[in-house]
Amino acid sequence: MSEDTKPSGSESNSGNRMTDADFAAARERYELGTATLIDLSDEYGISRQALSERFKRNGVVKGSRAHEVAAAAAKGAKSAAEAAGAAADRFQDKRAEWIEEARIQGVQALKQARLIAQKTVVEEMKKPGGSMEAIDGDLKALGRYNKILLDNLEGTLRILRSDEHIDEEDLPILSVEDLTNEEILDHHKMTGALPEDATVEEMLAEDIEIDGVV
Repeated sequence: MSEDTKPSGSESNSGNRMTDADFAAARERYELGTATLIDLSDEYGISRQALSERFKRNGVVKGSRAHEVAAAAAKGAKSAAEAAGAAADRFQDKRAEWIEEARIQGVQALKQARLIAQKTVVEEMKKPGGSMEAIDGDLKALGRYNKILLDNLEGTLRILRSDEHIDEEDLPILSVEDLTNEEILDHHKMTGALPEDATVEEMLAEDIEIDGVV
């Protein structure tokens, strides 16, 4: 006889064979909505009816605590977003330093490669019968090395998006000041809105119409 066709009393007994710890674990997952009755009955080796009856006797309702899962997921998402934001802030804080460091190290490495090439050529030409052909292989190797240095430097600066970086110290300073009446009068004279002999009093008078000003 299959488990699904057992008498109800036998099924109830099979449900009671679960340990308290197993039942507590099954109950939590069922209430949180992370496992179905089928999942739990298969996992613990008891009939669905027996487990369902025991749930009912203990007031266990499917998904009754699902909101806790949603809350935990929301909290996790918030924490992840905050962590990502903090990482982005750290990146921005260090970005200028890393860009400058990459440039300095890149220039130094390229300078060193150039000096090695120069030394190789000079030493060869000092030898009796020295020729560039004799060091052709060395120079090709140095050329490949130089390309690796350039590729590394360009890749580093690309990752740091150095072309988008603007040093705050390089930003122009915008200064906003209120113009005096005399400065406003000079401006209107310069633009031809007022005659050269106009005074501040005339400019401020209501009956003076300034060209282009409504």
